[in-house]
Amino acid sequence: MKVRFLSGIVGALVVLALGGSTCFADDGDGSHAATAAFEIARPVGDVYNERTTDGDSYPQALGVRAFARMHAFAVWFDYRRNVYLTESGGPGTLTQYARLEGGYGTAVPFLARESSFEARAERALGLRDVYAGIGFDKTWENYHYPSLRGFGAGVEKRASDAPGIRPFGSAYYYPWTSGAYTTETLPHRELSPNFRILKLDYGFRVQGRAPVYFVAGYGNEFRRAQGLPAQIRFIRSDLSLGLGARL
Repeated sequence: MKVRFLSGIVGALVVLALGGSTCFADDGDGSHAATAAFEIARPVGDVYNERTTDGDSYPQALGVRAFARMHAFAVWFDYRRNVYLTESGGPGTLTQYARLEGGYGTAVPFLARESSFEARAERALGLRDVYAGIGFDKTWENYHYPSLRGFGAGVEKRASDAPGIRPFGSAYYYPWTSGAYTTETLPHRELSPNFRILKLDYGFRVQGRAPVYFVAGYGNEFRRAQGLPAQIRFIRSDLSLGLGARL
């Protein structure tokens, strides 16, 4: 799969960045400096869920991220949208999917949109550019599915603002997210299914002394329903490439 190959390249570059980052002078942008940045990226990845076995991202996929830090505190915002065709059985076939209440449904193939918004408030741990914090995550789709929301926690290694190849990475876990869902089958029932969400992101920035920089990353998102059939799950596997600007 092309995305796994590309993710391997990004992973190798991250290792190279980690090993070589000391080759660049660090201009003293410690955690006490006030900094902010904005990034926009194009996800080139796959989605696996009830409606697709391998949904390749369409051009409408988008990633937007903004963060700021002052002294030992930081905030982080991320909007991500994956767009893919649900057709997985070949041209002319219906999309079959597992219903949350059990059983299966069918639909004419369509362009699905999976969106999420995540906000984090973090505090420095005393290690350079390493933070821990709490997060809020919300997801929504353009088809019949619960919009999930909930709180979690995690850790993050932020990219240094010094010139060079600067790695970053984060791991956040949301143990209890939920949303309202009306069953498709009769009699209609109102459910509030619970999901666990794990988000992993890593990559690197390539930057000089100019405010604009290049960013490459790889992200994984895993959602698993609690107490629902095993087919009810969501996996996002993204390589993303884009540009950022320090403000």
